[in-house]
Amino acid sequence: MLADDHPVFRHGVKSLIADSGEIVVVASVETGAAAYRAIIQHEPDVAILDINMPEMNGVTVVRHLLKMGSRTRAIMLSVYESRVYVDQSFEAGARGYVLKRSAFQNIASAVRAVHEGGIYLDPALPERTVPHRLLHSSVDEAACSTLSEREKDILRFVAFGFTSKEVADRLGATPKAIETQKARACLKLGLTSRAQIVQFAILQGWLHGEIPVR
Repeated sequence: MLADDHPVFRHGVKSLIADSGEIVVVASVETGAAAYRAIIQHEPDVAILDINMPEMNGVTVVRHLLKMGSRTRAIMLSVYESRVYVDQSFEAGARGYVLKRSAFQNIASAVRAVHEGGIYLDPALPERTVPHRLLHSSVDEAACSTLSEREKDILRFVAFGFTSKEVADRLGATPKAIETQKARACLKLGLTSRAQIVQFAILQGWLHGEIPVR
């Protein structure tokens, strides 16, 4: 089910999805209220909802679906890259967030991922907008406990912006050894970028207090 109040954009997305040959659009509507009715009527696997729609915005639609126990999984379409909108969408119960500017490249992949039970975040979103709770849920608590104090120190320095050479100088090691230990720690936690290391450090409370002097 597709809902967007811009007819030309909605038609384009609908055609793209239909052309994939594996996704059927059972309803295409232009208001939030119409989207809610269409979901109740057709019970689609996935609903693609514009955040800003007349009568009822997309986030409100998702909240109503969650309350009624609908099995339909929602993907939000949005022009907004702000974390506020991303957080609101996932807190309401959405399973995906796709930017309108990249929808024609990513919407089919988003539908597949969400239909299979996953979470989809538009790759074009700045990493700083990824909800903490999504990052936190992807980090195994047991894995956190396996970090050595050395690995924690390294990740903390990385989160503060220190280079491997600067960390090595502080800890009395070689840059290569620091890189190896950092990679091992990230592998344990499933972290793949410095931005995720920073977010993880914030969640752990490692960035409170004074910034280490370079």
